[in-house]
Amino acid sequence: MSTAGYENSWVLPIRITVRKWHIPLPDRDRNLLEYALCNASDELIRHPLPGATVRMRLGAAVFLFGLPTPEQILSGLEHRCRSLRKAAKTYLYADVDIEIGDTVAMRELPQEKMDEPPADGRVGRPPRPLNVQADDALLRRILQYIEEHLPEPLTREEIAHHVHFHPAYLSRYFRKKTGWSLSEYIVRQRIEHAKEMLTQSELRISHIMSRLGYDNLSHFTRTFKKLTGVTPMQFRKKIQ
Repeated sequence: MSTAGYENSWVLPIRITVRKWHIPLPDRDRNLLEYALCNASDELIRHPLPGATVRMRLGAAVFLFGLPTPEQILSGLEHRCRSLRKAAKTYLYADVDIEIGDTVAMRELPQEKMDEPPADGRVGRPPRPLNVQADDALLRRILQYIEEHLPEPLTREEIAHHVHFHPAYLSRYFRKKTGWSLSEYIVRQRIEHAKEMLTQSELRISHIMSRLGYDNLSHFTRTFKKLTGVTPMQFRKKIQ
């Protein structure tokens, strides 16, 4: 998925929050209605514009992006918001507040590299398993995609395309949810898998390296040592 032109586009965040439920609801029913509100927000505010909709506690967040100017994003938005308020009150028994944020140029959002360990060289296990909440279906999709594609040259753009996010927003979303950047998590997951294979198999280090998406032994060794304090060979001898 190409990022050409992103630096000249804009992102607009919109927060939808339930202010009041019109009827008393048990937790299970309220949970279902919150899912329905998220879907309605995506259909009535986001669709068919490029962007993403994320469920949040007592509401949802819509992110519109990819348009050349902020004025184009704002065009017709008030009508969309009125439609959502009406639908929420009529079908979901809820009064909602809708807060439209400020447009931000995509070039102002941070970028990250996916092929290097963190600069601070922190040592330790990756955050696996992460404390994923029951309703974080989107985060589970991201983690599963990473796990299934570790042997490949994973890019932020590929992962973003898989979950229909803008790459820059994906980075912010993932860090907010996990406390880790995508690049930190991917590198540490690869090294964690390497440690398991070094411990539980007799595969040559070059084979382990290849299975985890590395094509340069010195780079793999340097990354492994930076995160564990020892080289792969030293790690295997120590375990044995």
